[in-house]
Amino acid sequence: MQVSVLGPPSITDAAGHPPLRAKALEVLVYLAVHDGEATVDAILDDLLPDAPTSKAPGRLYTYVSNVRAVMRHTGGPGDYLTHPQNRYTLNPALVDVDLWRMRAAIRDAERATDSQVRVAALRRAVDTYRGHLADGVDYEWIEPYREAVRQQALDTYLALADALADDPARQLSLLDEAIRHSPYTEELYQHAMRARAALGQTDAIRSLRRALTRALAEIDAEPHEDSLALANELITTQERPRPRPRPQAQRHTRDEDGAIA
Repeated sequence: MQVSVLGPPSITDAAGHPPLRAKALEVLVYLAVHDGEATVDAILDDLLPDAPTSKAPGRLYTYVSNVRAVMRHTGGPGDYLTHPQNRYTLNPALVDVDLWRMRAAIRDAERATDSQVRVAALRRAVDTYRGHLADGVDYEWIEPYREAVRQQALDTYLALADALADDPARQLSLLDEAIRHSPYTEELYQHAMRARAALGQTDAIRSLRRALTRALAEIDAEPHEDSLALANELITTQERPRPRPRPQAQRHTRDEDGAIA
């Protein structure tokens, strides 16, 4: 059973009947964010804080039953969501969540002692990050988790960009992708400017400077002076006339009569 919470949350290829209720989907996202399990009390406190105490557990059970029904209609019989000792738990043997895969790849990168293994793990992590946590929904409890996942993904993009410093073309493709996910992060633009400079793309550095200025204007902010100074320095360096190579001294030979040819 494939569950996506990076980007719009969903059960992949979910059966159309029964439909997955909005609150049931929220329960599923909550469990996914908490590595697959949470106590009943925690779920009630975060998802149903205003429900009457006498009715809240019954409502939660209704939502859990809806998740189970959709999963069984989609993937066949199975204990996808269990209820051991006053907890609800997603069965990792039957349920795969994209957020879990991203976290696992980041752990693999942190433990790697070989640079190629580390780069491959970082690549898996960023490939899994397809958008903000539960993008498009506004759960009251989710914002701190959304920001934490966004920062984790951003750190991973930056780590991979540093690892690809010797390959500016690949580095740039990665940074362009990261900027789409996090358009207000100046550090990404700074890395991208350096990559463009390494490729000799002066006009593209100017475009990045304009794009950063426009993006920050959307949140009533301006680029930091370090970003502007970097752009100006890279452009100046790119446009500085290159010294022409000195012509090699012509080598002379003598013919049979001793004349210089």
